[in-house]
Amino acid sequence: MAIDTLVVNLTRFGDLIQCQPLLADLRRAGHSTGILCLDNFAAALPMLDGPAASWTLNGGHLLALTDSQWPVALRVLQALTRDIRKNGAPRHVINLTPNLTARLLTGLVAPPGARIHGFGIDADGFSLNGGAWSTFLTGAAMRRVNAPFNLVDMTRMVAKPSWGRAAPLPPREFRLAPPDPGHEERARALLEEAAGDVEGIAGHVGLQLGASKAQRQWPVAAFAELGSGLWATRKLCPVLLGSSQEAPLAAEYARHAQGPFIDAVGATDLQTLAGLLRSLKLLVTNDTGTMHMAAGLGIPCIAFFLASAQVWDTAPYLAGCCCLEPSLPCHPCGFRENCAHTACRGAIEARHVLDLATRWLDTGDWRLPADHPLHRQARVWETVADEDGFANVTPLSGQEREERTQWFLQQRHFWRRILDDLEEESPRRRGEDVPPPPVLSRTFAESVSGTLGAAARLLETLGEERILAERSAAAGQLFLRNCDRLNRLLIDCRHLGSLAHFSRELLQQRADSLEGTIALIGRLATWLHRWSAALA
Repeated sequence: MAIDTLVVNLTRFGDLIQCQPLLADLRRAGHSTGILCLDNFAAALPMLDGPAASWTLNGGHLLALTDSQWPVALRVLQALTRDIRKNGAPRHVINLTPNLTARLLTGLVAPPGARIHGFGIDADGFSLNGGAWSTFLTGAAMRRVNAPFNLVDMTRMVAKPSWGRAAPLPPREFRLAPPDPGHEERARALLEEAAGDVEGIAGHVGLQLGASKAQRQWPVAAFAELGSGLWATRKLCPVLLGSSQEAPLAAEYARHAQGPFIDAVGATDLQTLAGLLRSLKLLVTNDTGTMHMAAGLGIPCIAFFLASAQVWDTAPYLAGCCCLEPSLPCHPCGFRENCAHTACRGAIEARHVLDLATRWLDTGDWRLPADHPLHRQARVWETVADEDGFANVTPLSGQEREERTQWFLQQRHFWRRILDDLEEESPRRRGEDVPPPPVLSRTFAESVSGTLGAAARLLETLGEERILAERSAAAGQLFLRNCDRLNRLLIDCRHLGSLAHFSRELLQQRADSLEGTIALIGRLATWLHRWSAALA
């Protein structure tokens, strides 16, 4: 069937699930929507409320064919392209996957004349980011400590131009469709059969033991201590969740457990997993796709963010969840950093998390006494929505005056205004020129303020040189050297990594008009001057 908009998401399961708020935005804007995803996540498509059509790509099979039978691979790709172009015929294509493969594929499936939003390829074969938010998202993904917005909100803003730049962002909505009755019944039967002769079960709590990397997993022994404590104090039976690859973690849990539990690891498909999640009072999890599925189903959780995981960009998109980060100065690690230290994983003790869980089960409140030992081991956050409907986190363990927290608040304030302004939006102006007062060390503030001021002055110089570069090879070389100076200036300040990537992309973009590029450079310079002054 014909659709207005095609969403391309060739990433992981959790990222696909987090498309739901964007799909809800498009539905509210009156768009009929289709989605293209990897075929191994096709089972999740019925949970996405909104798409009128869907297509899947068997990426692994296509790669194998490319190596051995490239003509067959080409025919497979041509068939997919023809199907989307002929039967979908979208007027807008939104690509949320920034890698080169997805950019090329997006160009293939987009019908002639369709507008591409997000990540694409320009007419000369260069990567092209469709707007300021797209450019920011690519940089934020590379430097996670400079990513102050939730990934869901960033993807929503990447796609916003598809329903009109002047239109306001719709209210946030993250509601996955429930599994069909058959899968619900299968989940209930699994719980009843696995419980066996265990008596007195007052409910179930889910434990997601695995994560994308071992460094991001809370220790299994700690999960077992927590699960055993929830059984002993509240008669909540732990349900172990995960894929079949995580069976060794379930076996390790069994060796440590001091009470009954239900092992559902490897025993569910995605729909049955959704049925299990809907039966839980609480989910305790690492930063995983299961966590995001639970959020979309309205299931609250306690989530651990270890190693490179951090709450600001990947916390569950559901208000009222609790997120725990180790209270260590080195957290979070760089996204591509393979940290060999174990202090991060062992910093948060299970007995204190048990206090947190039982407090919430009894009162619905995550706040522990100010002197509770958990506050010395972890930064405790609660997920909330800010005044604009963006996802945010509020501190519950006294970290609101930490330099890291203050810096994230500064970044949220200024980046939201910078990006909306460069997108030629008309954001609400309440508090526009009143950033949150920074509680930063003098050394930090002076260093970052000085770098921002120097960057603004360099941008102003580059704006002038960009015009001359069109007329003179020598001026073009000077422009390129100063671009490199700007990039080095920002890269050397680890607090401005996203700005380094963003400004480089802005200067290199192949805009339709030279005047448009110069105007963007000038507006960014103005905002950096304001930011520098606010810190100074």
